[in-house]
Amino acid sequence: MPRGPSKPLAAIAILVFVAAIPFVCAIMPRGRDSARASFIVKKRTKTSAVAHALKSRDLVFSEYLFLFCSLAACKGRIVAGEYELSPSMSTFAIAKKMARGERKLYALKIVEGYNVYTIGEALGRSGIMDPKAFLQLAHDRQFLTSLGIPSDSLEGYLAPDTYFFSKETGVDEFLGKIVQKTFRFFEGADIEQRMRETGMDAFEVLSLASIIEKEAKLEQEKGTISAVFHNRMRLGMTLDADPTVIYGRESFNRNLRKADLSAQTPYNTYKFKGLPKGPICSPSRSSIMAALWPQESDMIYFVSRNDGSHAFSRTVEEHNHFVALYQKNRSRKQE
Repeated sequence: MPRGPSKPLAAIAILVFVAAIPFVCAIMPRGRDSARASFIVKKRTKTSAVAHALKSRDLVFSEYLFLFCSLAACKGRIVAGEYELSPSMSTFAIAKKMARGERKLYALKIVEGYNVYTIGEALGRSGIMDPKAFLQLAHDRQFLTSLGIPSDSLEGYLAPDTYFFSKETGVDEFLGKIVQKTFRFFEGADIEQRMRETGMDAFEVLSLASIIEKEAKLEQEKGTISAVFHNRMRLGMTLDADPTVIYGRESFNRNLRKADLSAQTPYNTYKFKGLPKGPICSPSRSSIMAALWPQESDMIYFVSRNDGSHAFSRTVEEHNHFVALYQKNRSRKQE
């Protein structure tokens, strides 16, 4: 008579089957729903807590299976961040995704000349933060004090660059790092030495640089425009900078009006001598350098030629001549 399988072989088969169950489950999706949802792993979150959260959202079969897959994928390593997950993903795929740090990143591009209002809009477009919430934070005294900003606004301290944000980090921490980049720039030995020579601190340099940023359309004119403002301050003259008036009136989407020039705002450099209350935008590095190292020049006036360049003058008579010339030309172009 043929003999049946021996008990040891049957036992081995059963053990192999039982042992294979976790591996099978690990590569099987939890469900068919492919709709992705955000899952955020905060910094210093324990792997067991991540496993529990995944199970509570029905993204994995069990906490222990995820822990097993995490160990198999990369020795239990999980990179903090925001992950887009769905039940159609296998537990092993989720563990591997987190081990590799394949998290969702948000890009924020701060362009030279952006102010807190346009930066708020950029934050909103990128999905990082609601613009209104940002403006509240940007004027939060406690937040500003914590960053060491001697002002009532973040204006000028958010250095132009492209930044990448991930939601394991708080937005306040993210913005704080951008501000620290600005402070580090002013800690350079040459910059500190030059500030002592000019008698300006970082806040004043940013204020002047922001005006240069808004006035200069051509890089090669920044040094001369800076010289004009330095000369006017040295002579006790008002700066007469249109961009500061526009900022004080928050009239960004319309042309400057004659009534704006008499407005009582701390940014009206036609009415008050010296620098305005604070920066009016995020200046580029070249504008900051121009503010610190103006070109050697005795010019004290300039007017736009309507082509991006400016006509510079030493006397009011020469300046009035250029104003009449280029304003007349501008009027003809608009006819």
